[in-house]
Amino acid sequence: MPSTLSRRRFLSRSAAVGAGTAVAASGLASGSTEPTQNPTQTTGVDTLVADAATRALEDHDAGGLTVAVVDGDEVHTSGYGHAFRSEDVQVRADETLFRVGSVSKVLAWTAAMQVVDGGQIAPDAPVDDHLDAVDLPDTYDEPITLEHLATHTPGFEARGRGDSVSDPEHVRPLAESVSTDVPARVRPPGELPQYTNYAAALTGQLIADVSGQPFHSFVTENVFAPLGMSNSTFRAAPPGLVPADGTNVDDVVSFYSDVSPASGLHTTAADMARLLQAHLNGGVVDGERILSESAVDAMHRQWFTPHERMDGMAFGLFERSRGDTRILRHGGGVPQFSTEFALLPEEGVGLFVVAHGSEASDAKQEVADALLDRYAPVDSSGQRRSPDGTPERAGELGGRYRSVNATDTVSSEKLVFGLFTGRPIDVRVADDGRLITEQGDSIDEWVEVEPLVFEHVEEGSTLVFRETDGEVTHLLDGLSAYERIGHHERLSVQGWLTVAASVIALTGLVGWPAARGWRRYRGGGSPPASVTRARWVAGAGVAGLLSFVLAFVAVSVVVVSMGRPTLFDRPPAWFEVVFVVPTLGAVATAGAVAYAVRAWVRSEWSLAARVHYSAVVAAATVLYWLLQYWNLLWVRMG
Repeated sequence: MPSTLSRRRFLSRSAAVGAGTAVAASGLASGSTEPTQNPTQTTGVDTLVADAATRALEDHDAGGLTVAVVDGDEVHTSGYGHAFRSEDVQVRADETLFRVGSVSKVLAWTAAMQVVDGGQIAPDAPVDDHLDAVDLPDTYDEPITLEHLATHTPGFEARGRGDSVSDPEHVRPLAESVSTDVPARVRPPGELPQYTNYAAALTGQLIADVSGQPFHSFVTENVFAPLGMSNSTFRAAPPGLVPADGTNVDDVVSFYSDVSPASGLHTTAADMARLLQAHLNGGVVDGERILSESAVDAMHRQWFTPHERMDGMAFGLFERSRGDTRILRHGGGVPQFSTEFALLPEEGVGLFVVAHGSEASDAKQEVADALLDRYAPVDSSGQRRSPDGTPERAGELGGRYRSVNATDTVSSEKLVFGLFTGRPIDVRVADDGRLITEQGDSIDEWVEVEPLVFEHVEEGSTLVFRETDGEVTHLLDGLSAYERIGHHERLSVQGWLTVAASVIALTGLVGWPAARGWRRYRGGGSPPASVTRARWVAGAGVAGLLSFVLAFVAVSVVVVSMGRPTLFDRPPAWFEVVFVVPTLGAVATAGAVAYAVRAWVRSEWSLAARVHYSAVVAAATVLYWLLQYWNLLWVRMG
């Protein structure tokens, strides 16, 4: 996945975290750390890997890991600890299966280059002309091409739903997965990078439609078989993942990819060593060719970059600079597993590391760091950069920037992305001209090297601000894009607004009926009829909010009772009906606004009644604005 400010340069910090979904807790024991498989050992690497793996399993809560290193003609593979959920089964590099998450995409892009190499499709050809299973929206005149998919620039919104399920029985055929909940096109292709599993999944279906055979069959026949990757599979729940006697995979695993080209591969270190060799040896291993040498060169060249000073994308692989070394890599992570795949083409070196456990990412990273320190050492004695003065447009840069995963999403998933994917970046300019960025606990400093382009004061990383119609709108940190948001869009501000508005709105929904009952009990007079009508309308608006919450909970319970995937994984087709409830409430609130305006214009009711009624209506309006902002109304303006 793309980098973030706290993870700018691939493996440049020993504390860096690998890309992909955060792993969940497992409490696995470390087990044995003795290497179990070394078909051919590169000089000194076996000791380096063994030491790093031993430290990793001792220092972190990880049960096992496996490593492959290719250095020219030499290959090292080894395994440490125990197999997943199988403490009595030692990891063997040539047979123990690991889940590799998004590193699955490396296979998808390799297969895609094969169909390009075979002349079945051109990288710049519109993919919609070759897709049979899905029709892409005609939102923009510019067509989406395979090149756009391979560089994560097709212009789709992020899509989370449909990516995974908790039961292997719910895994769908790829054609069904990519044709259901097709993400909206939110920008022209080639304009802005936005990492998404859908791009790789759609590429897998493109391969299937072009070749006339299912994606997994194509990869098995054209990649696995010729390379001798006999243990690799895209099966959802292969028994070898949990080799312990009497334990079924679905008894201990609750995450299964529903987009196999993006995240569904199970493999071994020995098999991945063969893939590394193919990429480093011009497409051929032991006389078996999967790509022409020119196709490999094409796959490894840069296809996209947001700016000439920044690393970009090769064909499906992320560029990373480490000192003077160019690295092509992809990270991966699913619950309990973390993976790194890296090519150093000019050095003829390839690395693969994968670990399992609650701290799999840290364990994997420790081994990967040790290997990169050997093959791509970095001179850390460089001088600290100092600003030459105040940035040219300093007054326009400050503020908060949120990931485009949230800001550009037009479906009801927007709230999920806003809450759970990627911390925002706060930007300010110091008195001495340094640009300061804060993302979570990470604080970094930058100096301007050209208008809207900044270099890190110590590292070789770059930030670029992008403008639209002369206004600074986006911040690009590598291949991660962030959009500037207003103060009212901050989650903290909206949280307090939600609490305050909910309390005020409930004073009407609960207070008005209570006051009516009290008057009847005491025998007091009733308010004017216009007040009663207005309160009924405003009450209906507030009730719509409460009804939406109750309807959402009820639907969740129903979906669970039906034995279906969760609402987030795969909402039923009728789920959108739930958003009709608050939409009707919003209409009622609009009517309540009209009543409030009329009451003030005509000086109707008492002053206290007008003030309270207006406060309740204003609170309901704020809450409905928040629902609209997060795409939770049936009629969406985004």
